[in-house]
Amino acid sequence: MTQTRILFIILSGPSDFEKARQGLRIARNIAKEKIATEVKLLFVGPGTTLLDPDNQHYDIVKHYATELNQAGVRCTVCAGNLRVYKLEEKIDKNLFIADDSTAVVAEAALNGFTILTF
Repeated sequence: MTQTRILFIILSGPSDFEKARQGLRIARNIAKEKIATEVKLLFVGPGTTLLDPDNQHYDIVKHYATELNQAGVRCTVCAGNLRVYKLEEKIDKNLFIADDSTAVVAEAALNGFTILTF
């Protein structure tokens, strides 16, 4: 069986939420239906601000992240962006793992992941 690995990068923030939502929805569907061997998710740049509980779209993002976690998907967020946006203490650490975004992307590329950006 062919290994299909996908890293979804959520770069779009609140001003382009529909694009981010589509990425989250597709990632969730692929993970739940086991269409890919492995699915990872990374919030970076403006996408990081979607994890702020004060953001108007947070409940939708939390819903998708919960379903992704239940499907075994590791939801990561750029640790540097958490500092920049002052969200280190605000994110739900049960749903999101702070990590070095450069390392996440490099590891995915080295391991043959298809990288999709929303």
